[in-house]
This record gives sequence, C-alpha cells and structure tokens, in this order.
Amino acid sequence: MTRFPAASGIAVLLALAAAGCGALSEEEDLVVVSVGERELTQGVLDRFIASRTELGGTLDAPLLSALLDEFVRERLLVIAAEEAGVEVSEVRLLEETSALRRGPGPEVVRTDDGTAAPGSAGDEPEDADDDGLRSRVRDRLLVDRFMDTVVLAGLEATDEALQLEFEANRAFYARPETVTLSERRFDDRESAEAAAGLLREGTRSSGDGDAADAFLPVGTFRRGELPDAVDDAVFVLDSGDTTDAVETAAGFRIFRVDERLPAASLEFEEVRDVVRLTVLRQEADVRVQALLDDLQRRHPVRIHAANLAFPYVGMLPKVE
Repeated sequence: MTRFPAASGIAVLLALAAAGCGALSEEEDLVVVSVGERELTQGVLDRFIASRTELGGTLDAPLLSALLDEFVRERLLVIAAEEAGVEVSEVRLLEETSALRRGPGPEVVRTDDGTAAPGSAGDEPEDADDDGLRSRVRDRLLVDRFMDTVVLAGLEATDEALQLEFEANRAFYARPETVTLSERRFDDRESAEAAAGLLREGTRSSGDGDAADAFLPVGTFRRGELPDAVDDAVFVLDSGDTTDAVETAAGFRIFRVDERLPAASLEFEEVRDVVRLTVLRQEADVRVQALLDDLQRRHPVRIHAANLAFPYVGMLPKVE
C-alpha cells in the first residue's frame, strides 16, 4: 500500500519539459484516477495541478506524478470528511470562491511538443467553470476543517514524550555554529581587492563614506548554507573581521562577520517549545497516515496510466 506523506501538501518545484505528455482535447477527457467508486478525469486533474502551480514554467513527469499523488490524497480526505459529516458554511465558501475569481487563474496548457505548463495568468473569463471552481474550493475547505476538528482534535504532547524526544535527539536540538554577516558589493575584482586591503589596514578612501553605511546586512547562516567560497571565507573569522575579495555568482563581495556564535549544547527547557512542536508533528503524521491507510483499504485507488497525459512514475497501483 502506498504511504502518502502526512504533511499538508507536497512542495513542488517547476522543472524541465515533460517527456511524453500527449495532447489532450475536451473530447479526450478520459478517466485517469479511480478512488473507490469515484472516477476522475484528466481535466479535473489538470485544474488541480493549475491550482497548485503559480510560478509558470513546465512540469516534468516526476513532479506531475507527485501532484497526482497529492490529488489522490486530497480525494481520500474529502471522502473521509464527508463520511464524518463535516460541512463548510456557505458564507465561507462564497468568500473564498469570490477571492479566487478576482485573482489570476492559470490553466494547464498542453503544447505541440508534449509539455505541460500553467497558462498565462489572468482573470477567469465570464464563462469559466464556476461549478468546478466552487467544487475545488469546497474540497479544500472541507479537508482543512476535517483535519482541524476531527483528525488532529485533542492532539497533546505529554511531558514524558517531550523528555524522551529530547534525550533521544540531543544533537538535533543543539545550537549550531552561526555567523551573522554584512557585505559590500563591487562590480570587479580590482575594486573589491583594493577595498579589502584598506579595511585590513584600518583605513578607507575618502569616497567610501562611513564604513557602517557601506556594509549591507545579509543574514545569519549555519555552515553549509552559503556557497563554498563564502562559507570557507567567513567561518575562519571572528566577530568584526572582514574577508578578502570573494567572487560570488552575483559579483564580487567583501563580507563582515557582525556576530559569530559557537556551537553549543542546550538544556531541555531552552528548547522545550521546539521539542513540543516536533512531537506534535510526529503524532499528527501518525494519525494522518493511519487514516490514509484505512481509506485506501475501503476505497481502493487505481491510476489509469494509459489515459494519463504524462507518464506516471509514482507508486500508486496502476491499471494499464
């Protein structure tokens, strides 16, 4: 049985052109997924994909397959919510639908070269599928309410569970070594090296102005979060020190370490809130996965791979 991710949604990045996605017309809107007795078509799936992709670009087969898995997961949770008698108020449904209708509404466009992509953003036309939009909004609200009021209701973390989690994962809750950085930006290496030399000498040219104004804040980072060249340059410095000229993808930089904090072990009370959130998230994942397993037993899922407009590479059962 396929194990669905219990987190609320799958983060999907936009990638390369889809291989083997066939053109799809309204006349060829075939059933692509069966969830129990319910049959869902490529057009319904396309609208779901469009609602989850907002940045434009094309989607490859693995990402489209991940979206299909998320689509099936939502279908199962909608069934569970209906079985539990969960309802969504007409006022809330109207508010959410109206807000979406006023905003951009991309559609999945299938091009001649077999790629799939959200179409141009823009207001939905007057003859848009209002029933389809209303249905999608209703399903999302239904699942959200079901999760809050039924699945995750009464979720608690005992002190014993918190202590056990902390003791088992002390290294995870330790404070990592961090640096807080500012930077100066240069168009060429010569300018950056000259400025770095002046900083090392404790002087500055008359055109530089106040040094505090010349540096711009960048942020706080752990080891490995910065490009290798920057990582290597800043983590050997103390607070207040500046680097030599560093070449980055965005140009030449001089970095100043405004604060450096060493790695340190933390006591339970210092990270109690973080531990609590971890334990609650773990328990929520267990509950949701158990629910999805039960739903799949009672409402078997089948992917009609031959009818899909892209090659499905997920783990759900397929019917060729």
